[in-house]
Amino acid sequence: MTTPITTKSGRYLYTTYRRQISPLVYWVLQTSTALVWSLPSSYPDAPDVPLGDPHITLSNLVALSKFIGKHVDPGDVPTAILGLFLLVTGAVFDSQAALQRIATKKTHPDVENGIASLERFAEALGECYVALGGWDWALHDYTPLDSLSRYLPLTKGNVDCLVIKDFVALDPPEASEADQDSEQETSQQAGPRLGHQRKQARPGKGKRGRRRKDKDTAKPKAKDIDKGPLPDVLSNRLLDSFDVTLDQHGMTTGYIIAAYDLIKDCVELRAYLQDLWYEVAYEGLHSAVAGALSNTALNLVQGCEDVLSANFPDKQTFHSVISTVSSVLGFGAEREVTGANKGDTDLMDAKEMLLLHTYHDLFDFITDYQKNDNGKPTKRMMKEINNWNPDFDLRRATMAERLKWRRAYTINWLYDLVNVLSNRMAQVTEVSAKRPGGGISRKEAQSARVLGLTSFAFLISLLATSDGKVGVRERILPHHVFQLQCIVDSLTVTKGWKHDLPKGHVFIAPPPADKFRPMRDVDLFLHGIDDARPGILTGFERLEALLRIEANLRPTSKKNPQFREILEAVREVCTQFLGKHPALGNRSRFSTTDSNALWHYSPYLCGAGLAEALDAQFVAILYVWGHQMEPVMLMHLYNFLRQEGYLEKPVDLFESLQRLFPTSFFPNGEIPVSDHGNALADFLIDLENKDSRKKGKWRTVSGSGVPVHLTIPYESVLVLLREKSWNIYRVPDDHVALSSLLAKLRIAQTEHITDHVTGKRRLKKTTLVKRAKAALVTEGLAEDLAEEKLLALADALEEFDCMQEQQAEDAHDTPQEIRNCEWLDILKVDLTADVDGDHPTCGLNLAKITWRMINIFGCIEEELRRLGNKTYLNFCNDKGQYDSSKYVYKETDARTLLVPMAMVNKDVQFLEVVAKTLAEEFTTLSDSIYWRELKSGTGRSTSPRQTGHEATADASASTGDENAVHVDQCVVIKGVATEDGTMLI
Repeated sequence: MTTPITTKSGRYLYTTYRRQISPLVYWVLQTSTALVWSLPSSYPDAPDVPLGDPHITLSNLVALSKFIGKHVDPGDVPTAILGLFLLVTGAVFDSQAALQRIATKKTHPDVENGIASLERFAEALGECYVALGGWDWALHDYTPLDSLSRYLPLTKGNVDCLVIKDFVALDPPEASEADQDSEQETSQQAGPRLGHQRKQARPGKGKRGRRRKDKDTAKPKAKDIDKGPLPDVLSNRLLDSFDVTLDQHGMTTGYIIAAYDLIKDCVELRAYLQDLWYEVAYEGLHSAVAGALSNTALNLVQGCEDVLSANFPDKQTFHSVISTVSSVLGFGAEREVTGANKGDTDLMDAKEMLLLHTYHDLFDFITDYQKNDNGKPTKRMMKEINNWNPDFDLRRATMAERLKWRRAYTINWLYDLVNVLSNRMAQVTEVSAKRPGGGISRKEAQSARVLGLTSFAFLISLLATSDGKVGVRERILPHHVFQLQCIVDSLTVTKGWKHDLPKGHVFIAPPPADKFRPMRDVDLFLHGIDDARPGILTGFERLEALLRIEANLRPTSKKNPQFREILEAVREVCTQFLGKHPALGNRSRFSTTDSNALWHYSPYLCGAGLAEALDAQFVAILYVWGHQMEPVMLMHLYNFLRQEGYLEKPVDLFESLQRLFPTSFFPNGEIPVSDHGNALADFLIDLENKDSRKKGKWRTVSGSGVPVHLTIPYESVLVLLREKSWNIYRVPDDHVALSSLLAKLRIAQTEHITDHVTGKRRLKKTTLVKRAKAALVTEGLAEDLAEEKLLALADALEEFDCMQEQQAEDAHDTPQEIRNCEWLDILKVDLTADVDGDHPTCGLNLAKITWRMINIFGCIEEELRRLGNKTYLNFCNDKGQYDSSKYVYKETDARTLLVPMAMVNKDVQFLEVVAKTLAEEFTTLSDSIYWRELKSGTGRSTSPRQTGHEATADASASTGDENAVHVDQCVVIKGVATEDGTMLI
């Protein structure tokens, strides 16, 4: 996996470059204007300064910087400006070096010539730095970067303070031929100019024919013409609009870096996700974790794309981005690898790296789909993609055969994806047309979905069914291609084909069918392992049936019908849309091998769909907990009985739930230690008030479109990510579980504040820091020791590989930025814990647990009725039915009054019955997980790694054993080229 390029000042290299280059260009233009304006009109060497244009060419930037350097004492050039030159030069060198690193491992003349443009830009910036006196700082103990912080943020006003306006009149220097050529090139720019306007040279008079006048006569006069006040033609320009353009095509270097930023993210995140799907197939990582991380990676790419589209709205398409990057790399984006360049392995690797194969597949699918109205490929396309073989041996094929196989899969799968939606919408439209009014219900509209990929499916369908007035290239955005590439990679990696940047193409044997298949985790979630550990479908059926019985016994339970509607919606989502889709029927392009190939041949869809289903079941059950209070009351009763000595031994189920859901059962996650009855009553009232005043969260149950109002707080990482559209930076501090790695890293990254009196450091009081400190104090730690423990978290960063290269480089205590792939590594740990690890909030069959807890309440009430418990009979008749005529709050659920009253009055008989019932509860947490085992650490299987997956780079090179190297169970051939141009490792 490649090393990402990220600076401390921002997530994207482009935003860093933009913040630095814009004030730099503005300063050069303003200072040059002031300098030229201060010189006499007859001054012979005054350069042309473009008026009102925020863009200048690279040659102009160099010429103006040299001109300023000749007329300004080096000590008068602001050190902050020199610091900016250093930063921009470093950013450009980083871009150039990274492009070289990810482009190819082998020397290629075209690529070298293309990348050299950025190298020339960096060298030109170095010339400017030297011309302005930068070398004078080489022997100082501090650099110009040290003074830059005084002018942050670099607003227009702050930069104006740095503009030089007082100059010493110097003798005009004798221009060298190189300087004259530079000035002639500069003067050719279009637009209004400020400076000495030279007359056209007479024919026949070149440089040799000119005679230099006497120095005394060449000196400028004090003032030839009164020029008036200094013009300020740049005042109406935004600071962000200033940039340097390349000398060809007028393309700004900012766009090149922004395009590189986007492609760099795509390349690195793609490599990360390929490694992730390898772990899913070969090492037991849960596919829902991979699906959630894939969604998060897509969001990161979209964030970078948003930065590009905000600054270059007319150049945001994938075609525009890739054309720019490919031209910098020295080849055309549209050039096919055929004929003369067929053996150009560097070109093939570059096209693979830049996602060009997948882009061409998507483009060809859309154009082909538009030619027919029946959802079938054209005859020409049919010949190309027919007879796709899922068991094709990739190790024994040539690279051309592999690409053809992958292209056939991609286009066939896209046909199935679009046809799923179009067929379902046609069915809904047909039914609604026969209905009076012709309206479509919400349920019908929601049935047109592909769980986990609904947005992507609609986007591709929209592109494929468009009228063609807008070109296809103009509508394909970078994140469309990136997501499709990740979908395709999830299959190829699990079939044994992985593209690794340092190594090239790596091929290994596919995993055994009993160890991995795309539906492995989906089937366990839906159907469970056995009767003792059922899947979600059985759990929801049991809970729905029990809630119907409860509705008859407790007519005051007003929310019961809503519970059943939400549970039914989630069960329908899982039954009809997870792992299959009813709308496709036998029209699948893969019908000869598998009619459900849309799911069976897409690990990405299975993982992303399962992640949404886990979110849906969690949100639905949390809604039930917020209104059907038995789980909350049982947890308070259990804690009370343990503290009062009624329960001598802990009960596994309740101990586990108390650890997993502290904020869901107790206010602020703090377990009461006294006045338990009133604490429970207050918590129940607070939940009721949140519901009546709609102060909780509104969430839409994933895949169903059903809105719910949640009053119970939660700390599930997967659910929080899904709630924030998979944007890790939007997950709020007040909901992150303190036990999570994400919380610890955020605390460690918190700004350090030093007390100027005592010299002690402390963390800035963010929401998360306050929560963590309060939790430590609650555990009995003194406040000052709690502060020290939180500060010690920063030292713990050194234990993580992802932070070893990011130690502080300056005297400030500003934490380093964590890179995208490192954030995903952090999330992988927390998501694994959340789904099938040691903190499985989402991996629990919560419907089964809720069903069991309501049943426990039924057993308790049956025993109380048999004993004739007075507290119980205050609310119920002798038939065990709650009688609202017996208590004042007739609209209130009787159980929410019964339990707090028994706790406040300390009804011994009542509490002994509850304690006996709970002590006999043998259900454990492991009985309620969907999966066969729980994991720890990074999420890889706790079982020994399987061996015997022999890997080869290519069958034709299998005899080159002397060049074989072993890497992670993969035997790859080193440095062997096959006849078709494939570069083997």
